[in-house]
Amino acid sequence: ETESSSAELSPLDEMLVPLIDESVRRQIFIREAENRGDKYGAEELKKEKSIRQLAKERAEKARVDGNDELAAAWDKEADFYASLRADVTQDEGDYSSFLDRDEWYERNRRAVAERNKKRFGSLFGDLE
Repeated sequence: ETESSSAELSPLDEMLVPLIDESVRRQIFIREAENRGDKYGAEELKKEKSIRQLAKERAEKARVDGNDELAAAWDKEADFYASLRADVTQDEGDYSSFLDRDEWYERNRRAVAERNKKRFGSLFGDLE
């Protein structure tokens, strides 16, 4: 993907693109494929978007539509999916999924932590 997708990138971009967030990188590759007239390549890249990237795009759409509350909810969801990833600069599947956190476990852990915080308060009292 990287080699064919980055054919039109400048030499500096060639060095920097692998180091940036996977969702931003995919957007760059989609734009480049569309600029080359590669409709099939652009569609394949769009189909492979991560859940995190989809949440980020939904947040942006909500922001554009003037729905700040919905945008904040989608931003929170995107942040949650980022917290699951061992490395957000890598495409999903480029490394062992065992390095990522499990979604079900993390959602449950956060719910329990929130319940305990309401029930018992913070360990640091009023320092929060």
